[in-house]
Amino acid sequence: MILYTLKQDYRGNVATKKYLAKYRQLRQTYERALGKTISDETWYRVVSFLKQRFNLRVESKDADTIVETFAGLKRRYGALSPTREGFEERWQAFKHFYDSQGDYSGIEALSALANYLKINLDDVPSSTRYYWFSQAGLSYSAHGTYHSKDLALVAFVAAKWAINKRSQPMKSANISVLAIAK
Repeated sequence: MILYTLKQDYRGNVATKKYLAKYRQLRQTYERALGKTISDETWYRVVSFLKQRFNLRVESKDADTIVETFAGLKRRYGALSPTREGFEERWQAFKHFYDSQGDYSGIEALSALANYLKINLDDVPSSTRYYWFSQAGLSYSAHGTYHSKDLALVAFVAAKWAINKRSQPMKSANISVLAIAK
């Protein structure tokens, strides 16, 4: 089954030798960045996902970068799954910063994240801010400089925090507090 899908696309077009060689090379890149081997079926799903989300074209010059970036995400967040709740919002945050160009100071980076995620930075403990950056393999400094592509991973982590914060009920909303408010 997998060999059939490798040799023909959904329209029945036969893949070229160049395409198949690049496809195998991308899988090796993915496995090397992930640190383990994967099954044919898993690789097929990964490629399908990357084609949908990153507009991956196997023979394009940026295919290696896309595959390696995604493998790095997958390695860092082992439970990374497109079917998990909140994934779409986290992915959009990642893509927003990944697709943008420019550099940010540490303070500008936090401000850009807060604006995009629609959160108030005063509600974010400083330890949480440092955690976002450390999970992305970065060290936070208010005066440091961060490229937008580096902030993409930070946004991915921060979006999870923002989603969890939004879904928490208010802790002080009880009947006695509501009675006083009237």
